[in-house]
Amino acid sequence: MAPQSLRPWLLALLLGTPALAFKRPANSSWNKPGPLSSYQLTGPSSRAADDKCPPCFNCQLPAFACGQYGDCNPYDGQCKCPPGWGGIDCLIPQCDSLADGEQRRLREDGQSCECKEGWGGINCNVCETNQACAAFPLAGMPEGDDDINPEDMLCHKNGETVFNNHQICNVTNRKIIDQVGSDRAVQVTFSCDKPNEECSFQFWVAEVESFYCALDHCSSSTTPQYDTNVTTYACDNMKCSCIANRFICGEDGSVNIDDFLKEEIRGPAKFTCKSGVCRFEEPAMNELISDIFGDPYITLDCGGGECLHYSQVPGYQQPPKPDNTKWLALSAAGAGLLVIATSAILWYAGRASGGEFGQIRLPDDEQARLMNDHVPATLHFSNLSYTLGSRVLLDNISGTIKPGQVCAIMGASGAGKSTFLDILARKAKRGQVSGVTYVNGREVRNEEFKAVTGFVDQEDTLMSTLTVYETVLYSALLRLPRDMSLEAKKFRTLETLNELGILGIKDSRIGASGQRSISGGEKRRVSIACELVTSPSILFLDEPTSGLDAYNAHNVVESLVSLAKDYNRTVIFTIHQPRSNIVALFDQLILLASGKLVYSGEFSKCHAYFAQIGEPCPPGFNIADFLIDMTVQAGMDGHNSTEDSPTLQPATPIDDVTNLRDEERGLGRSVPLSVRSGSSPSPDHEETELQTRPNSIASASGKYIKRKTSQLLEAVSLSSSKKAVNAPISPKLAALVEAYAESSIARQIREEAEALRRANGDAGQATTELPDVAVETRLLRGRKRARYGTQFRILSGRAFKNLYRDPALLMAHYISSIALALICGLFFHNITNDISGFQNRLGLFFFTLALFGFSCLSSLGLFANERILFIRERANGYYSTFTYFSSKVLFDILPLRVVPPIMFGGIVYGLVGLVPTVVSFWKFMLILVLFNLTTAMVVLFLSIAIASTSVAGLAGTLVMLFNLMFTGLLINRDSVPAAFRWLHTVSFFHAAFEALAVNELRYLHLTETKYGVELDVPAAVILSTFGLHAQSFWWPNTALLGIFFAVLTAASFLTLQFFVKEKR
Repeated sequence: MAPQSLRPWLLALLLGTPALAFKRPANSSWNKPGPLSSYQLTGPSSRAADDKCPPCFNCQLPAFACGQYGDCNPYDGQCKCPPGWGGIDCLIPQCDSLADGEQRRLREDGQSCECKEGWGGINCNVCETNQACAAFPLAGMPEGDDDINPEDMLCHKNGETVFNNHQICNVTNRKIIDQVGSDRAVQVTFSCDKPNEECSFQFWVAEVESFYCALDHCSSSTTPQYDTNVTTYACDNMKCSCIANRFICGEDGSVNIDDFLKEEIRGPAKFTCKSGVCRFEEPAMNELISDIFGDPYITLDCGGGECLHYSQVPGYQQPPKPDNTKWLALSAAGAGLLVIATSAILWYAGRASGGEFGQIRLPDDEQARLMNDHVPATLHFSNLSYTLGSRVLLDNISGTIKPGQVCAIMGASGAGKSTFLDILARKAKRGQVSGVTYVNGREVRNEEFKAVTGFVDQEDTLMSTLTVYETVLYSALLRLPRDMSLEAKKFRTLETLNELGILGIKDSRIGASGQRSISGGEKRRVSIACELVTSPSILFLDEPTSGLDAYNAHNVVESLVSLAKDYNRTVIFTIHQPRSNIVALFDQLILLASGKLVYSGEFSKCHAYFAQIGEPCPPGFNIADFLIDMTVQAGMDGHNSTEDSPTLQPATPIDDVTNLRDEERGLGRSVPLSVRSGSSPSPDHEETELQTRPNSIASASGKYIKRKTSQLLEAVSLSSSKKAVNAPISPKLAALVEAYAESSIARQIREEAEALRRANGDAGQATTELPDVAVETRLLRGRKRARYGTQFRILSGRAFKNLYRDPALLMAHYISSIALALICGLFFHNITNDISGFQNRLGLFFFTLALFGFSCLSSLGLFANERILFIRERANGYYSTFTYFSSKVLFDILPLRVVPPIMFGGIVYGLVGLVPTVVSFWKFMLILVLFNLTTAMVVLFLSIAIASTSVAGLAGTLVMLFNLMFTGLLINRDSVPAAFRWLHTVSFFHAAFEALAVNELRYLHLTETKYGVELDVPAAVILSTFGLHAQSFWWPNTALLGIFFAVLTAASFLTLQFFVKEKR
């Protein structure tokens, strides 16, 4: 403080009036008053100031004192200030640098010091760089020793004091900062003189010193720990003094704690630091901080330095490994309990969703309400055509099916039945569809149309691990109205099973190919039940009797007729060669031949119609067989050979196994060989053959072979030509098509279509009195499908059942994780802290990542096996893509990708002897789980994006190998050209490997003895040599793994949503 600033204080002192201070009240009755409550604030005396000039500064006089408890010269009464302080009373900070000694400049009032390069702190006492210490007078060495190389000087920042250490700290107590104000920095400077066992402490606000303390009989100690050191300064005695008119020392008439500091602060005091986080403790000061601010002590964030010769730097003392066996055992046990708890939760969820179903109590009239809560739908289609490339596969198909009617689509193989049904059901097709479809006289959008329709595909796609009952029940739970009770849905499921004759096998599993399971016909009926259970307004079925015997085929069709008649549904299906008792159940018939419409109308009128056009059905002949034979022979008529053409077989009805979907691949319709002539060989020809055969066997055999070869060449040539162009139909078939087009039946359908077209008008507003499907669907069904949460719960239960009922993959992962963890524990047991131990650690991490990376390729089959099932169920409105994907990730990916690394890590960590701290253990677990999840999502993305499992497997292997190359162990990052170093960044193997290495080796010191010399090397140095960064655990590595997982999850979902679609 300048002499001028001392005058008011000195004048008050001379007049006997103390400055603003705390004074203990005389009438206090407290036994042990608090630090502030035992003092009362008094103001300056009213005595007039003496105009006499004060005496000169003399620290020998009681009125004067040396700040910072500097030494007072007994001869001249001047102060000898400690380093960093100047002025007559040692209260003015010095600037420049500590190396400048007594040549330092005093700080100007109201200004901050500008320190020389490499120095910092309020009074420039703290070294920051080694270069700053080049000119520093070396402590502990004889003065004038010029043999010291400046490059050998170091700024020792490890916190431990060797000779004289200076630290600058920021106070971090929140309440103190709030009280002072965030715009005024609250700081502390702390320095120690180890040879003299003395320390000093200064408290600053906005770089203005408030009070200072001196500590003596001090000792310092450093406690090496496994990850960092703890430095402690302990002093027996402590004394403090305020600087008048400073913060909390009487500034502007405010609180003055000078008496408190002088009378209460005695010591002992302790200053403790760990990794720059420090705290200062003294009993009375702790009580003051606690009473006023609520903290137990002053908390600090410190940085310091001391200039030393490199030979004076204390040697590193290898800390013993802490014995955390108990905590590691508890952590491993906790990981095991986590696995068990997760498995129990998943098991319970699986049982809760499928359920053990007891007695069903159906509420009154609920079943009838379900069956009547629908939209009766009349389906009218006009001039439906389908073109694939240059080939016309369907040509102008028209017809009408009303509620309560069953419509059969018939025709020979390759006639276009399945393709027409797909178009009628509005399935996505690869070709061009034209024509118009009306529902109740109105054109409706696809979403509205599919809301009231059901579709049973020709091929069964069922989940092999579920029972028959569960399969149908899941369809009911997902698709029936949400306000329908669970009991009613169960009852409807059982009723449907009973209608189809499969109630007796309801508890049998579907089974997979090559395994013991239900029969093919039973699987067919289960597929039908999944659609029939929802009682749709319009039900489409592709070959519902395929694979069934005659009795069960009749039962299936009869149940469809019952659904149509009793509940006013519209049922449309394709069928191939039905029995006569099945044919008798038809209401409507659509007969196709080579994509042309031969008949569309009421089945009861077809006998009379075909008799009228000259194609009567013979008495006692199955009308269905007759119609198919007629259309086949009509299609072959144009390709009959000459009368004397040789034949391979007599003319019989042809059952060509090639359907129209083969035509879509370019095979065309059935190609008749010349040998398939409708005419039989003449009797004369047969007699001639019989007469000449005994005498010319060899000749006849040669002619027979030549004849077959010629016929096959003719067929191949004809088939090849039909791939490029549309061959004209035979005259007989053309006559059948033309006859129907000119019939009164077709004319009536055309008139209905024209009336509907006029009724809809240009604006599409129909005037029909039939209910509007779009409106009724929204009212009755649109808001009643299962909610997303219900979908997720049901799909999760189904996914988990599928997982634990086929436990081979699950058990393989768990057993291999345990076995390989034990093997790693055997070979890497009690790993050492030397160079070979460093190598073994990196090898263990590399092997672990390779193990889990390639084991994740097993995820390829998780979606690939259900691709067709997902496509068809989503197309039929079972659920949304999001709920399916979420349940798939949660109940398939997590049990296989979270549990195994936890099992592996819990075993291998303790056996190998990795860093024995609980925090490091859970970091290790975190990285393993994140890596496994990321890798699983890579594989899942590939399995979704690539339909071929073999191609996806190859792509997955290449991705793993490519990422493995850039792990960080095989190729040093620093040796990779700068333009390609981003490959390390995008490698999830590298992120996990570097994170594991940093977690294990960051604070490890390696000790290696070679040729009798013990080398002590920080593992972080070797990490940097490998191109790994010791500060990169959380960022970027752990963060990158999380980002990779999130991005790949989103990419998998978007691919599933927008690119995995049904194309027929």
